[in-house]
Amino acid sequence: MNGAIANAVVFQLGWWIAVLGAGWAYQWMGPLLVACLVCVNVWSSADPRATTRIVIVVGLFGTLLDSALSFAGLLLFVENPFAPWLCPPWLIALWCLFATTLNGSLRWLAGRSRSAALVGGIFGPLSYYAGQSLGAMTLGPNTTVAALVLAALWAGLLPLFVRLARHVPGIGSPVECSK
Repeated sequence: MNGAIANAVVFQLGWWIAVLGAGWAYQWMGPLLVACLVCVNVWSSADPRATTRIVIVVGLFGTLLDSALSFAGLLLFVENPFAPWLCPPWLIALWCLFATTLNGSLRWLAGRSRSAALVGGIFGPLSYYAGQSLGAMTLGPNTTVAALVLAALWAGLLPLFVRLARHVPGIGSPVECSK
């Protein structure tokens, strides 16, 4: 299987595990299993050290971003084991798994800022909306307003994340997804 396709499949598998785990009140099942998938994607990347750096940076940024959105009332998490306004473990794990796609299945967006903005602006909020539909979280207090804020954020962030992933020390050229 092509490395980029395998990377996308692993991401989708992790997304379903994390979101359904949260929606079904298995708060720690998702993060534990997704951590294993992050390791698979890191290990199978062409430059595991660089991919690890990307996971740490994007994972921390995403945790802070979703915690701020929760604090602002735009994201409401079901049964968060931490403070209600902090990003829950399942979503932290998803941010880390997402980071492994930047030089994997999403590497085609490198150098295509407009495409990355469009993809981010559409699929970022759709992912959160799907999470809401599966019972893992709520977009609130107004779903439309939250979705528009998420669309604007993701339209700006995905091009930045893709650019960041290509410029992490240790990456001279785009990281290939498989060894």
